[in-house]
Amino acid sequence: MRYIINFQVKIKDNETSNEIIRSSYTILEKDSEKNNLLDITKVESWFKDFFKQTPLDHFIDTTKISNTSNFDMKIGRITNAISGEYKTF
Repeated sequence: MRYIINFQVKIKDNETSNEIIRSSYTILEKDSEKNNLLDITKVESWFKDFFKQTPLDHFIDTTKISNTSNFDMKIGRITNAISGEYKTF
């Protein structure tokens, strides 16, 4: 395990109802090397792009959410599990 990304997804069903789901994503050492993720700044950029290109149900359980077309993702913290270095957002 190389990087742990803690993030939240804010589901917007309508103007009055918002649900926040917190989750984490782990990047393994081999995936880190494959994607050239040498520092936390590169991890942040890569994850934002990866999140946009990947279906939401890859990250959270969407079976109980009625409308997943309107949501925002925010990274809270990225931790390098090997060195202990981290960055909060």
